[in-house]
Amino acid sequence: MNIAIIGTSGHYAFVLRALALRGGLTLRAMAPGSPAEDMTSALAAAQKAGASPALYDDWRAMLGREPIDVVAVNPWFCDAADISIACLKRGIHVFSEKPLATSLDKLAELEKTWRESGKALAGMFNLRICAWFRTLRQAIDDGLIGEVRQLHGQKSYKLGRRGELYLRRETYGGIIPWVAIHALDWVLQLGGRCEWVAAAQDSHGNQGHGELEVTSALLAGLENGVIATVTADFLRPDGAPRHDDDRLRVTGTRGMLEALNGQVFLENEEPRRELPLLEEENCFLDMLDAIGTPRAEQLALDAIEVSRVALLARQAGDEGRVISCR
Repeated sequence: MNIAIIGTSGHYAFVLRALALRGGLTLRAMAPGSPAEDMTSALAAAQKAGASPALYDDWRAMLGREPIDVVAVNPWFCDAADISIACLKRGIHVFSEKPLATSLDKLAELEKTWRESGKALAGMFNLRICAWFRTLRQAIDDGLIGEVRQLHGQKSYKLGRRGELYLRRETYGGIIPWVAIHALDWVLQLGGRCEWVAAAQDSHGNQGHGELEVTSALLAGLENGVIATVTADFLRPDGAPRHDDDRLRVTGTRGMLEALNGQVFLENEEPRRELPLLEEENCFLDMLDAIGTPRAEQLALDAIEVSRVALLARQAGDEGRVISCR
C-alpha cells in the first residue's frame, strides 16, 4: 500500500510507527500542507524509520504524480478539511488530524465528499486505542461498573513556546476542537450520542501567545440522561515529569473506573484495585484494517461526529448558551 504524508503540524508519527509494525507499507512521498511548514525534520524522521519518500513542494503536484492509496493529512488545522476533500475526490483514503475541520460548513462539505467518494476517512484519535483506554472500555463492556451514568475527561498540557500556527484561533481552531476533542471522544465513545453542550474557553495567562486559549471546560448531556464534563488546559507546570496529564473517570450504577498516569483503577463491590493493561494499538493500522469493512464507515462517522460536537461546544462558549447537538 502506497502512503503519502501532507503536512507536519500533526501526528504523522503514527504512520512512521506503522511502517515498523507491518510489511507491505511504502511511504512514497511527503509535502507541506500549509505554506509555513518546514519538512526538514519530518523527512529526517521518515528516513530514520527506514523510508525514502520523494519530497514535494506542492501537495497537489505530489498527488498528480504519485500512485497513492492513503494520505495522512496533518497541515495547519485550518487547512486539513480542504486537503482531505481534494484527496477523497481523487479516490484516496484519508487519515486526518483532528478536528477534521475547523468550521461546521467545511465539516459538512467534507462529510458530503466522503459519502460520495466510497473511500475511507478516519481521524487521528490514538487515545481511543491506547492501552489504558482499551482496558477501561473492556471493563465497562464486561459490566464491572454497571450502567455508565457520568463521565469526566481531562487534558492538561505544558504550554512551552508555540509557533505561528497557535497565535490565531483562525489557524489552530480553538482549544476545544484541538485539545479537548480527545477527551470529548472518550466520553462519546463510552456515554453515547451528545444531545446538548455548554462550554467556556479563555486565553488569559497564555504568556504572549496571541489568541491561544489556555483554559476550557464543557458540560454535555448525552443520550439516556448520561452527564459528561471535559476540561482542557495549558497550565501543566514546567516541573511536571510529563508534558501531558490525561485523566478519565467513569461512574456507573455498580462502581467507578479511573484512569490516570497510564493506569486504570476499578472500584465496585470490591475495594479499589489496579487493572492489568491491554496492549496499545496503532491508530493508522486500525484504519487500514477497517478499509473495505463496515467498521470503516463507523470510524468516519465517529470522527465527523466528535468534530461536530467540538465545534458546537466552541460556539456555545463563544455565545454563552447551551446548544443542541441533535
